[in-house]
Amino acid sequence: MKIYNWRPFLDRWSADWIDSPGVEGREDAAEEIVRDRWLGFAPAGDERIAALEERLGAELPPSYRSFLAVTDGWRPAGTAVELLGTVDGVHWRKGAELQEWYESALDEESSDDEVLRAGMRGRALRLSVASDGTDLLLDPDDVDADGEWAAYLHRAGSGELPVRYASFLDLMQALFRDFHRNNAGSEFVNATTRELDAAVEEARVACLAGDDIDARLDVFEDAAEHGRPGAAGFRDELTALLDGRPGGGEGGGLLPYEPEGPFRRAVDTAREQARWGDTDGAWRTLATAVGTWEPYGSERIAPVGLLADPILGPVITPERGRYLLETPRGGGQGGGEARGPGGGQGDGQGRGEWDAAGLVSREVGLSWLADHVEQPGDYRFVLVRDVSPEEVAARVGEGPLLPPSDEADVQGRPFGPDGRPPVVVRVGSAGEGWSFAYGTVLEPFASGRLNDPGERASRGTEAVTIWVERGDTSAGRPGVFYLSCAEDGRRVYGFAVRGDEIEEWGEVPEALDPEELFPGAEVPEGYEEPGAPEEGPAPVALDVDDEYEALDAVTETFGVALPQLALRRGRLHAVATGPWIAAR
Repeated sequence: MKIYNWRPFLDRWSADWIDSPGVEGREDAAEEIVRDRWLGFAPAGDERIAALEERLGAELPPSYRSFLAVTDGWRPAGTAVELLGTVDGVHWRKGAELQEWYESALDEESSDDEVLRAGMRGRALRLSVASDGTDLLLDPDDVDADGEWAAYLHRAGSGELPVRYASFLDLMQALFRDFHRNNAGSEFVNATTRELDAAVEEARVACLAGDDIDARLDVFEDAAEHGRPGAAGFRDELTALLDGRPGGGEGGGLLPYEPEGPFRRAVDTAREQARWGDTDGAWRTLATAVGTWEPYGSERIAPVGLLADPILGPVITPERGRYLLETPRGGGQGGGEARGPGGGQGDGQGRGEWDAAGLVSREVGLSWLADHVEQPGDYRFVLVRDVSPEEVAARVGEGPLLPPSDEADVQGRPFGPDGRPPVVVRVGSAGEGWSFAYGTVLEPFASGRLNDPGERASRGTEAVTIWVERGDTSAGRPGVFYLSCAEDGRRVYGFAVRGDEIEEWGEVPEALDPEELFPGAEVPEGYEEPGAPEEGPAPVALDVDDEYEALDAVTETFGVALPQLALRRGRLHAVATGPWIAAR
């Protein structure tokens, strides 16, 4: 049987409590506790432990048995448990008593897993002999390879489920942390607090040097659970960046991040890049400059405020957050040194596939749109050559340029007075020399004739319009892939695949031949110009492989891309347009 060395741990607990402010004269500070500096009792002895096991009809788990060999119970002063674990005081909870405990721990919406976690179906060993509504239980039916029983801590009336621990030892360590949290303050100073505070400071400096972030996170987590000041803030900054989400620390709320010093210039540049869709460029700007970031005194260890910035927040993926943390920053060894974003060369447009570190993207152009899981729904967009995103908005829009918006903002706009869904597109850079206007489809392609915005957007240049609907066979709605190229205000060539039919006009380049890209579709005999068919086409859904190949062909033909990260997670300027489908 594994033997646990309880005495040093319990001695530390006793000393920390006795040395805490205001102990002398308190009712729970018995004379013998202060005299002996010991919150426990005499050892239970082998005979009494054996008698307890005989009374319970079970062999005790090793950590609890070893505990009794050191002390017959414990007075964890400073917590809600006044006495626990005595040989004469522990007993089985079962029947109606245990059922009442289940019901107090659960509600109608509790999952099956939560029901199992809440307690033991048959019986549970109750360790809390005297407490203020806190139950400590051991589960004899949840035993690990070392013979340890799972332990539960349940605070009655808290509205929370019981917390599970792997063993009695883990439960006792949690109570020790509770004791420290409950007493944390400027006057609560002892060997444990001094050790924890020194570890936090060492971890803070190491974080600024980019050294072993995961180990430093463990230090902050442990110190925070002991209630040490500052530790929770450092932990929250690390976890926020590692998770790629806003968290504790600087910046709170969706407000522009405005750091001080030279890093401010990089942030301003990156924000300008990101708001027009150049998320990779924005990331490279930040990653190259993060070594110049300076903390605000000793209270910050990373530029976590980036996550709360409505434009730059989506740029910081979890992989990129780790990169920022592992780069030496102001105040750490090597702080102020800059390094490149690493992991290959991105194209500046967020073109899809991430490298192994998730830092920069490798060019895949448009084909990421065919990912039905990551990018659900139908979509449409216009690509315009040698025109800025602002000019594209002016050419296709019917109103002012709207503030940067995400997809939820766009789709949440109210319907117009004619009862038709609004058409709002987001605009940005689409690769070398191209800009885009992108939106989701809220009205089916087959409901009328297309008002192609690419025609008016192509004045003095070239524009490509693409409309994709996946189709719904159960609703009798076919899949659609529409492509049209316009030059100087007039349509030049293109095609529309509706279900199993192809409509083609002009001289389509060989690389975009719809019969090659969509081999399952056919060209209707005698077709000349696109338009709404007299009879609805067969409800054939769009084949995802064909969609992928067609988007890839457009990428290769025109050298274009859409910024995946910006469109999926980011905020881009938007503009309202007129209907893309003319009323019948």
